[in-house]
Amino acid sequence: MAQRVGRPWGPIRAESSEAQALAAFLRAQIDASGKTLAVLAKEIHISKSRISEQIGGKVPDRDFVTALIRATIPEPRLCERRLAEAARLLQAARRPAPTAAPQPSADLTVELAELRTRQIETLDRLTRSLEQNNQLREAADKSAKLVMVLLTMINKLERRITDLTGEREQLRAAQADSQTLHDTQRQLSRAQEQEQRAQQELIRAQEKQRQAEELAAAVQAKVDRLTDELDRLRGTTPDDAAGEDTHFTEQPAVSTDPVGDDIDQALERITAVNDQDDQILQTITQDLITDPPPQSVVPYNPADNYLTTTFASYNLDALKQAAETAAEKGDYRRAVEMYDDVAIRHTRILGPEHPDTLVVRSDLLWWRAQAGDVEGASAALAELLPVFERVMGPEHPGTAAVRTYLALCWKDAGDVEGASAALAEVLPVFERMRGPEHPDTLTLRRGLARWRRQTGDVEGAAAALAELLPVHERVRGPEHPDTLTVRRDLASCRKDAGDVEGAAAALAELLPVYERVMGPEHPGTAAVRRMLA
Repeated sequence: MAQRVGRPWGPIRAESSEAQALAAFLRAQIDASGKTLAVLAKEIHISKSRISEQIGGKVPDRDFVTALIRATIPEPRLCERRLAEAARLLQAARRPAPTAAPQPSADLTVELAELRTRQIETLDRLTRSLEQNNQLREAADKSAKLVMVLLTMINKLERRITDLTGEREQLRAAQADSQTLHDTQRQLSRAQEQEQRAQQELIRAQEKQRQAEELAAAVQAKVDRLTDELDRLRGTTPDDAAGEDTHFTEQPAVSTDPVGDDIDQALERITAVNDQDDQILQTITQDLITDPPPQSVVPYNPADNYLTTTFASYNLDALKQAAETAAEKGDYRRAVEMYDDVAIRHTRILGPEHPDTLVVRSDLLWWRAQAGDVEGASAALAELLPVFERVMGPEHPGTAAVRTYLALCWKDAGDVEGASAALAEVLPVFERMRGPEHPDTLTLRRGLARWRRQTGDVEGAAAALAELLPVHERVRGPEHPDTLTVRRDLASCRKDAGDVEGAAAALAELLPVYERVMGPEHPGTAAVRRMLA
């Protein structure tokens, strides 16, 4: 038999040499394109089995031939030449030269036997790969659940450590009996050890999750390759196997330290799940390493986001939520670590310029600035901004957010003039995007007025605040905290501009409102009192 280019095809069962030549020509175009039958089926809207039939020796119709050539040859001039050649072969296949009917030969019998053997071998390998795919989905799903369980556990342990530390100090101050103090210290030490162990298991679970996702990509590529190979051999597709959800429950226990015992039991089960996933991932990795690559294979063209499966999307959302929670609690260092991991996963799964990836990258840089690395965050945001403008558009909310982050970083770095100029450029975008009276727009206007004052433009700041105040009173309400802040800032600007009497009168009128709305001990109330003194 002649050596075929690409994955092996089944034999061409044509009634004439002309039909066989047409089928071989069409198969060659598919091989040269590097596309699988599954991809072609979507592009020309014909099932895989129908495509296999049409290029297996049967004389196809002109529409099929035209659609196939156009889908496999993107270059216009070459496509026209191939269409002309295909039309000539199709015409010859429809009107073949009369010949005697071919007689079955021993070579054909051997070829059919070899074909059946390849079908069985390919189906066995495909079945195994589908089983591995299910195992990886289960492993990744369990790892995602473990990550969430461990994040919650670590949060609880941190609170428990804080509470026990406070309790211990109170006992020491009260000179409590030594046994009570000893029990509290023992529980505190145990909680600290559990927190360390939970952190270790969290790292393991996150690593297992990453490994499972990467292996899933490799196995999915193998499944697609084997599916296409089987399609070429017989034109059928095995059904995908279904995975099962895995759940575990924690068994309650009663002892002198029930909270610590519950955490120990949960950690034991988590360790067992991580150990089990270790074995699964090692087995599949070894299987992939030892699996022989097919010979003369058409290069595999994966879908852009073949990793964007249900469990991958779930993992990204869950990890992003956990990072946001850490940031909201003020733990910026941990938020940066978690956002960095989320950004890496977004980049690997969705791509470096996917909109979701870009948003995560900008959030990471913002919290990086809040953690103290203002200079590094500013430089990275400046590099990220043109990517946002190109991918998302110059007036997209995400682009506006990056420009705002960058201005805030410049201000924190001491460049108030540059920050004010940058924020002034963003303001019209917010007015068009959100509306001139949207709360975000009003907040931006208030911040810009404050920055103008810091640059020494007190009169300009006062004018901006005077223009902003009636809008705040109408949109937010006359006693809204933001409205009160605008009134306080305006009075302060007037005082600095030389209108001491007018500023004092405004502050005297403002103080009872602050005391009633915000409370007598509120920092804003105290600030108004200081300004009046």
